[in-house]
Amino acid sequence: MTDSKNNAGSLHDQLTDSSKSAIQRYQDLALGTSSTWYLIKFELIMLFTSWVPGALGLVLRKLLYPRILGSVGRNVVFGQGVSIRHGLKINIADNVVIDDQVLLDAKGENNNGITLGEDTIVSRAVVLSCKNGDIRIGSKCSVGIGTIVHSTPDCNVEIGDEVLIGAYCYFVGGGGYISSDLQKSFKSQGPDPRGGIVVKDNVWFGANIQILDGVTVGGSSIIGASSVLNRDVADFDIVAGVPAKVLRSRKS
Repeated sequence: MTDSKNNAGSLHDQLTDSSKSAIQRYQDLALGTSSTWYLIKFELIMLFTSWVPGALGLVLRKLLYPRILGSVGRNVVFGQGVSIRHGLKINIADNVVIDDQVLLDAKGENNNGITLGEDTIVSRAVVLSCKNGDIRIGSKCSVGIGTIVHSTPDCNVEIGDEVLIGAYCYFVGGGGYISSDLQKSFKSQGPDPRGGIVVKDNVWFGANIQILDGVTVGGSSIIGASSVLNRDVADFDIVAGVPAKVLRSRKS
């Protein structure tokens, strides 16, 4: 818990350090490196390619985005208006599709960032956001429109292979704060990490589901639409509700 507090605090302090110039703070926020060459390269590539519509935009981004990312596999598609932060910690496998207006934010000092497995589709307006945490999404996954995946220190989000995620789901690794001292602010008491989120292979999430920190979702399970998961789900279970409860096992 102490490490989580220190990591979160140092990132916040770094981004709000008044002794740094606006450019330096922008580099801390958006780039994750103080390299002037990377700053120039990033700005030029984003300026001249991120907004370009149609086939021309797809070709330009396919050619140039690998120069500002950690690694990019073959046949990766980047849609229009994709936002990139700390790109050197974003690693994308073969045949991944990233739709328009997606945010890929691998921000952090000591984290590994974002990893996307092969043949995965990230739909329009999805947010993958790290705050000194990691997000790993496996192969052949589908992440529905408007879904948010958020990770913090000691609260990574790990999603297995062939996982189907409906629209507007929210995976929150971390996000809780200690609240025991009534005389102190939540911020000063610090985060209350529960260990992150683990989703095993072949899970089907309906739309508008919230998955809270500390939850493990078993393989081959089904999560009903508009559910809130605050406890683990066993393999093959079908669950739904607020909070989610077991309806039955797919084996029965």
